[in-house]
Amino acid sequence: MTPGSPAVLSGTWFVVQTSLPLWHTRQNPSVTYAPLPDGRVVDTVRFTRRGQPSLIVGLDQPLPGGGWEWRGVSLLTRFTPSRWQVAHAADGWAITVFARTPFTPAGLDVYARTPSLTAAQQTEVEAVLATLPIAQPYLRHLFSPVHDEQKS
Repeated sequence: MTPGSPAVLSGTWFVVQTSLPLWHTRQNPSVTYAPLPDGRVVDTVRFTRRGQPSLIVGLDQPLPGGGWEWRGVSLLTRFTPSRWQVAHAADGWAITVFARTPFTPAGLDVYARTPSLTAAQQTEVEAVLATLPIAQPYLRHLFSPVHDEQKS
């Protein structure tokens, strides 16, 4: 199974570490991928902002040579494609890297199947990030977005 295959992507992932500044003002970020028979993937981003749930839906088209191109399905997002790729996939977590768009900088997300990484997963992620060339520009900007389970 290759890191960018729909089988690897399928299901819900929580954004547990990121370099993307938009997650500073949004909580509980998650992404659900649902592969379609034609090779595209429905991509549903969920988050809360100021206590209100939000949803962004898009379609991911596989790119020749690897990676994906996302396009939103709403009028506002349809004309702002985003190119991204799965840089590494492991049991229960993955690393995705995003190209710059007119509205967002290039960046990196660490996904997990749960809202936080276990200590063992965190150690694995750190080891992979340290040796992954595509991740290097983003490491100093990584932070953990807020998930409700983290509130005391």
